[in-house]
Amino acid sequence: MDQIPAAMDRHLDVIQCRKDGGILLGASGLTGRYWLGSLWYYANPDVAPDVEKCTAGVQLEAGFKEAVWLDGTKVLVGLDTGGIALWELVDNFHTFVHLSGAVEHDDLVTSVGVVCGGKRAVSSGADRCVKVWDLENMHSTNTYKAHSDVVECVSCHATEPALFLSCSADGRVFLWDMRKSRPVTELGGFPPPMVPVVTVDTAPLQHSPKQVTWQPQSHNFAVGGECGQVVVKDTRKAVGATLSFSCHSRSVTKLSFCPENPRLLASASEDGTAVVVSIDKESGRQIFRDTSHTDFVTGLSWHGNDNLFSCGWDSKVKNHCVSKSEQTSEDCVVVQMETDSIDKENVKKKIAKISLVCNGNGAELEST
Repeated sequence: MDQIPAAMDRHLDVIQCRKDGGILLGASGLTGRYWLGSLWYYANPDVAPDVEKCTAGVQLEAGFKEAVWLDGTKVLVGLDTGGIALWELVDNFHTFVHLSGAVEHDDLVTSVGVVCGGKRAVSSGADRCVKVWDLENMHSTNTYKAHSDVVECVSCHATEPALFLSCSADGRVFLWDMRKSRPVTELGGFPPPMVPVVTVDTAPLQHSPKQVTWQPQSHNFAVGGECGQVVVKDTRKAVGATLSFSCHSRSVTKLSFCPENPRLLASASEDGTAVVVSIDKESGRQIFRDTSHTDFVTGLSWHGNDNLFSCGWDSKVKNHCVSKSEQTSEDCVVVQMETDSIDKENVKKKIAKISLVCNGNGAELEST
């Protein structure tokens, strides 16, 4: 308990739930002489972020934007120093112990994701790099510079260890397949891509992507833009239906599908709101909206199929019961379904004339 910091850093960026109901909090100072951060664990989430009632806490060497559970006790953190660090909760969740770490990014780490199985991870950075990590030996096995600007976010597939997504301030969203010799496939973005490597685009996303995430048990992905728009689309489709939600008035800071109910998608924004939309195959509607935060909402995490936790730069942690706040149709966000205006036969003819690079191996797109 002696390691617990005397005060909570003001800016809460990370909240991650455990299955037993405990929560992990990540905070950064962002002001002052030293740019520090801190990790906190609360067995009882109702008392967060009260420092006196935390179960464990530790001061870190730098601020950070992302931390994720590796397993039931280990936490992977991406630091503003350009490094990643692995921490473990011991002594019945009362002490954080530093296990390992490495600094390989040349700028701050913007996002980290754990590959299913827990032995590898993926990180992105402001140095425009995406790195794949061997966590057992704590070193990067691959470094990619496919993006031309800050890589904002990475998201690992829940069941396919070779697949992950990345999005960048260059306007691009990439699908990565580590089984390929050329693992990257461009999913499009804003502005339109300059080279013909598109298999699935993110239209109608109108602005640069800020967040991207997989939908569990699905080939769908969601991407959030810098002006508050959220788009959901299937990675396998070159044409077809797309859901577009006008959820927020400012940049999307976090996206999170509910693991136990994958049709529910939560989004957070710099406009201080947290929104939940319910997604069906070709439609969607808003079922929850919270405006109680007074600053950027930066962290989201689901517990069960109904409870959503949020945190933000107002130093507040909130527990939302989504079903009890279900909204009427008058409160719904704008949902648009985008479809191609040409018929299926014309689509087949067009595709037959275009050789698109799929998964980096030069294969033609199937016109099924």
